Amino acid sequence: MPERRSCNYYGWCRVINKTWKLKNGGFTLMEVILVLAILMAGLGIGLPAYHNLTVQKEEERFFQLLRNDIYYAQSEAYRMKETVKLIFQSDLGVYNVTQNMFLPSLASREIPASVTLIRSSNLTEIAYWPSGSVVASGTLRFNTSSGEKRVIVHLGKGRVVFSE
Repeated sequence: MPERRSCNYYGWCRVINKTWKLKNGGFTLMEVILVLAILMAGLGIGLPAYHNLTVQKEEERFFQLLRNDIYYAQSEAYRMKETVKLIFQSDLGVYNVTQNMFLPSLASREIPASVTLIRSSNLTEIAYWPSGSVVASGTLRFNTSSGEKRVIVHLGKGRVVFSE
């Protein structure tokens, strides 16, 4: 137990610890470097995996949005009794949902950088007649980070199938 001594004439007390010695509570340089090396190794493994995950999620979101826009174009063609098209402009990295070339587009979407329309696809647009049936059938082929994805447009009622 440390020794306590009262000192000061006016009643102020000061605790004097004779056994107290200055102790260094810090870390050595080697300990800090070791911890930083472990953290950097963990980040080096985790960040590329996180980047791949974000690219996959962005592609999934794009294809879900494309599916919704195809359904939207078909329903708008039927509702407005006019032809509605999804026009893919791969050189600009966008596709537009348009009713008429002279009117503003109904929707314009960006194509992610990891998704490209393959030029050998036999469709560059999906168009619907006012009855809701598709104008032309064919396949849109997309190159993605996880491989090729196809959007197959069937003749008739305008059914669209997404395949991997």
